[in-house]
Amino acid sequence: MVLVLTGVASAQFSDQVSLDNSTRVNSMGVIPVDRPSSLLDLSRLSWSHSYSLSYFSGVQSGSVGLLNTTMYYEFSPKLSMALNLGVFHNTGAIWGDGKNNATLLPGFLLDYHPSEKFRLSIGIQTFHGGNYPLTR
Repeated sequence: MVLVLTGVASAQFSDQVSLDNSTRVNSMGVIPVDRPSSLLDLSRLSWSHSYSLSYFSGVQSGSVGLLNTTMYYEFSPKLSMALNLGVFHNTGAIWGDGKNNATLLPGFLLDYHPSEKFRLSIGIQTFHGGNYPLTR
């Protein structure tokens, strides 16, 4: 028995929210604010995704893939942070061609640049040491 659940979600940026007069006062007499507050300003948040595929040949041929997702947040024009998560995997494992274990590769970068002549970047990134665990 297979159960399939689907859902629909929608969102909007807080600066695009319009509150008309019908929602100004609810039954309890509470008046909402003109602009909803948030812990994160979504206008300063951006995402990027990439997928890389590599083939290699020789004594042990194979292929590996890397799915990378990065979240970038700009606290101010001088301070930004990037969080990323990569998933390194054996693409042949789908067809029973090898081990199907995937490796997570987390990382982050904090970038502070108060002027054009000074920049401080602190980052940690995890790298995979080769294809050995994926092909044997």
